[in-house]
Amino acid sequence: MARRLKSPTRTISNRGDHPRFIGQFPCNKGTSFPLTFDSLSALTVGIYLEWRPDIQKLSFEPREHSFAATERLPAVRCNPDYEAEMDCGTVAFFEAKYDEESLRPEEREKLQHTAAHFHASGYDYQVIFRRELEKSGFIDTVLLLRRYGLQRISPDMVSNALTRLAKPDTEALALEQWRDLALSAGVPVSLLYHLLYHQYLPLFYRPLLISEFLSCRP
Repeated sequence: MARRLKSPTRTISNRGDHPRFIGQFPCNKGTSFPLTFDSLSALTVGIYLEWRPDIQKLSFEPREHSFAATERLPAVRCNPDYEAEMDCGTVAFFEAKYDEESLRPEEREKLQHTAAHFHASGYDYQVIFRRELEKSGFIDTVLLLRRYGLQRISPDMVSNALTRLAKPDTEALALEQWRDLALSAGVPVSLLYHLLYHQYLPLFYRPLLISEFLSCRP
C-alpha cells in the first residue's frame, strides 16, 4: 500500500518497484515529534544520533543547501538527512547510507564534494554507514537499552546507583557482566540499563544473546 510522509523539504513516498522503508519514530531530541525517516539506514542513524551525548537537538531534512562552484569544486545542491545542534553550540550535518561499497561512483563523488563544501563553509559534515553501526552488536545494544534510557530517573537515584556500581579501576564490561554486578549491588537492572544507555558506565559491545532481547524486570 502506497504511503506518503512529509519532511520540511519534500514529500516522501514508498512507491516503486521495491517499496521503500519509511516511517516515523519518537525521538527524544527531535525538533519535531516524531521524526520522519525515509529508509532503514536513516532510521538506524537517527537512533544512533539520538544516543550521542554531544547532540542536543536533531531534525530530519530541515532545509536544502545550494553551494556555488569554486575553483576546486563543482556546484552542489543537497539535502542532508540530519541536522544536529551540538553541545558546543555548533551545527553539524549527517548523511545516512548503508555501506560505502554499495555507493555508485557518481553518488560517492557527490558526497565527497558535499563534504568539501560544508567543511569549507565551517560546518562538520559526516556520512554514517549503517553497516558500521551494526558491527559488534553496537546498534542492537543501543536499541535494547534505549527504552530504559528514555525513562525519567531522579538524579539522586542515578548518583546512588553509580556509587554502588562504579569503581576507579572499572574497565568496560559486557552487558551480562554489568547485570551480574548490578544484581549483587542491589541495583535494579532497568536502572542499570538507563545508566549504560547514557554512558555513565563503560560498556563493551558484542553481539547480543537471544535472551537479552527480552524485556528485563526491575
